[in-house]
Amino acid sequence: MDHQALTQGVRPGSVTTGHEIIILICYLMREIGRPVTYEQLSQALMSQQLVNYFEFADAMSSLEKSGHILADGEHRWSLSPLGEQTAATFQSTLPLAVRERAVGSLEKILTLLKRQQENQVFIEKREDGYTVTLTITDIGSDLLSVSIFMPTREECEAIRRRFLNDPTYVYKGVFALLTGDTATVGDLLPSKEDLFE
Repeated sequence: MDHQALTQGVRPGSVTTGHEIIILICYLMREIGRPVTYEQLSQALMSQQLVNYFEFADAMSSLEKSGHILADGEHRWSLSPLGEQTAATFQSTLPLAVRERAVGSLEKILTLLKRQQENQVFIEKREDGYTVTLTITDIGSDLLSVSIFMPTREECEAIRRRFLNDPTYVYKGVFALLTGDTATVGDLLPSKEDLFE
């Protein structure tokens, strides 16, 4: 295959050989330290333009065949002891910036997934617009459930993103406004990180 085809869509300074991609995947899985799906790994690496999709797919297939990664019953992948050893031995051959971008990207994806599991957003079409219902769940009763009318679907999506990006900020704001108790909730400062970028 043409070398340009293998590096298409890859940021300069990223990894381009199959060997480097194998090491990067092992390193990333070791740093995260929990099972991840194929989609989560590919999204994390490709959103940062760290690898080419075809090279990523080949590397994952090689890692599975060689026993570096193992699948569970829920289609999530974990490192085997061989994969752990590969990451520990060869991680320093990868550029530090590549390692940091890969880990940061996957952490954002997993954080957003967790927030989507712990918090609910329902968008319901109405005759004259939409109702967005935001819910922060807990083990027992919900901590917060609030609905708001919005005229367009785009505005609903913006609210959904802001809410899932920082549900604690929304909770603190609603709590402070309704109770007048700003001392309990502390400073109302939004998260500087955007999980949707």
